[in-house]
Amino acid sequence: MLDHLIDSIKTVSLAKHSDKPADAIITSLLQDFVRALKTNTSARPNFTADDEVLFEDDNISIWFCRFQPGVTVPPHNHNMTAIIGVYEGTEQNEIFEHTDADQLILRQTTNVTAGEVLQIAPDAFHSVSCVSATPSEAIHVYLGPLTQVDRHLYDVENGTVLAYTDENYHHLSQTKN
Repeated sequence: MLDHLIDSIKTVSLAKHSDKPADAIITSLLQDFVRALKTNTSARPNFTADDEVLFEDDNISIWFCRFQPGVTVPPHNHNMTAIIGVYEGTEQNEIFEHTDADQLILRQTTNVTAGEVLQIAPDAFHSVSCVSATPSEAIHVYLGPLTQVDRHLYDVENGTVLAYTDENYHHLSQTKN
């Protein structure tokens, strides 16, 4: 089932669609996938790592992401459209606007539960928390080569923007007691 989703998304990312934008088609594919996995637990993929790149090329990046209960990852950007499909647990996404003064303004808080999909604009910063008792598991699709672009993290405590590095990401991630 996952292989079919990845192949379908890759095909969409390479094709030119005049009647429907690629992000709308990918959102629909991801919606069908997570709805099916919500009820068909035996079809769920099994991953050992919490983050895993499933596919990436110059057009698209497809990741598996698991967030543990009580963990909050810092606000960060993608510099491309992100489409998140949750099939287990609940991800809370806080969407921020980044101002010219390097401040973040909270614009929206959305809980994405199993079977739901959220699309995030290319210029948005977002923070993710797992607010369910069990880990949240999702497929994240990025409309570009996520590992190849310069990205940023926001240090809420100090009010500063930092380069997105694994070290900064892990340093700023928090566990709520």
